[in-house]
Amino acid sequence: MPVKVFALLLVYAIGLMGVITPYATGPAPVYFGSGFIPRRDFWALGFVFGLINLVTLLGIGIPYLLLIFR
Repeated sequence: MPVKVFALLLVYAIGLMGVITPYATGPAPVYFGSGFIPRRDFWALGFVFGLINLVTLLGIGIPYLLLIFR
């Protein structure tokens, strides 16, 4: 597998997992546990950024990867 494609797949996976749960990425538990961001806002922002990530992945990322493998 080409390194560029592998790196893009890792970025997509990390971005998606980072918004699914408050403990999926390194800095998220600090923000969540410190009370810096209220719990409701934390989950709402996670939902919004999760949708942005999903739309970007499906609308741009997947067609781009399919174009590379043609």
